Amino acid sequence: MKQESAFIEEVSELIDVPLKEDQVSALKSVYEFLFYGGPQSAFILRGYAGTGKTTLMGGLIRWFHQVNRKTVLMAPTGRSAKVLSSHSGYPASTIHRRIYSVKENENGRMQMQLMQNKSEKTIFIVDEASMIGEANPEDGLSARSLLEDLFSYVYSGERCRLILIGDDAQLPPVGMDLSPALDKKRLASITHSSVFGCVLTEVVRQQLESLILKNATEIRSQISAGDFEKLQLKESAHEDISSIDPYDLEDRLSQFFYGEAAHESVIICRSNKDANQFNQQIRARILMRESELEAGDRLMIVKNNYHWKLPGKRQNFLANGDMVTVERVHTIRQFGEFRFAEAQVYFSDDPESSFDLILMLNALDFEGPSIPGKEILKLRNDLIESGEIDESEAYEKFFQNPYFHAAQVKHAYAITCHKSQGGQWKNVLIFQGYFTEEMLDRSYFRWLYTALTRASSHVYLINFHQELVTTLPT
Repeated sequence: MKQESAFIEEVSELIDVPLKEDQVSALKSVYEFLFYGGPQSAFILRGYAGTGKTTLMGGLIRWFHQVNRKTVLMAPTGRSAKVLSSHSGYPASTIHRRIYSVKENENGRMQMQLMQNKSEKTIFIVDEASMIGEANPEDGLSARSLLEDLFSYVYSGERCRLILIGDDAQLPPVGMDLSPALDKKRLASITHSSVFGCVLTEVVRQQLESLILKNATEIRSQISAGDFEKLQLKESAHEDISSIDPYDLEDRLSQFFYGEAAHESVIICRSNKDANQFNQQIRARILMRESELEAGDRLMIVKNNYHWKLPGKRQNFLANGDMVTVERVHTIRQFGEFRFAEAQVYFSDDPESSFDLILMLNALDFEGPSIPGKEILKLRNDLIESGEIDESEAYEKFFQNPYFHAAQVKHAYAITCHKSQGGQWKNVLIFQGYFTEEMLDRSYFRWLYTALTRASSHVYLINFHQELVTTLPT
């Protein structure tokens, strides 16, 4: 068996910068997990923003390959998988694409099925694990726990192991108070084995000059201490975080969302209502788009959709959070109160991935995350009245009708913080929205921390109360 000191030295040699004390401590925990953990044990690597968890994991992945140990890299969304692949230098996929297949049931409806893990002696590494949720009660009997399915899949393979990486100061999954995939007790209840782990807290030296990271680290410390009485953001016109003057807002939005810069910029809001208003203004006043959907529009899928055939070797369904760009609008159709666009789109990170898709336009300005299934059922009578389906076959035909399976989308120049998770943009504009001092609680601090850490270059604050922001001298 390899000695702990030899393991740490070998991994350290594969990392370009000297390791800090807590990174070395983390490697000791990883060593214990790899060489002494039971067959169903798991490992959690938690770390604050800027503490080098990605650097550490990159070195560990290279070490696995050096010793001929197979790895599989995964993340909850397509954007987070792309970021993981970029940082690690190895391919990464979404969790859904790896562990589920989509098959037609006896009613002609598509549904997910958990696949068998055919890998052997493989380390599965999942980044952005704070986003991994449990079953959603609103899904009824079809509800699945992504977390439990992930464990079932990984450990159905021979001598496979699981490492989860994340930051528990980020927003938890929607409707939850904590991130279950980063909680040792919850994981132990699933795996019935040992759960190892460590926490990185020390910001690495090369990140110390970033004012974004300084703010994020202070907020993270307050979250850990349960101190939510006061918030004091620091900004400077000459640093990587600054405020936008309200009188300059339209000009600055033009700078960020007109032309090529649009793909590197996003506005993060606290509510769908605020995001909708920004999207409407950007499309009307900056992009000069008059119709509710036009070629060039940037959209986000806001609900998983298993109906449509997708090009190439991508995941086999449209995932909540996927970004698509409209290439061409073929036609607009309306049935009762429901409006649809038959369009040609492509995944925003792959212009060659063009495919046809029916989009539900009602979701564009809906103030919730997506239109609930019980509302979609009202479409059945509208399709009967229009002659799209025959009343005698209404039940069977309705669930096979492509309009029932229309993709729910929203314009994606401005999005909520939950929808931004797992992604990174060069320019992140954070909109404060309606605010009172009573809103300073754990939820707000986690929202702001998550929003700040989406930026790879600059953060711009919009509408933040003056008492919350200190301008540093130039």
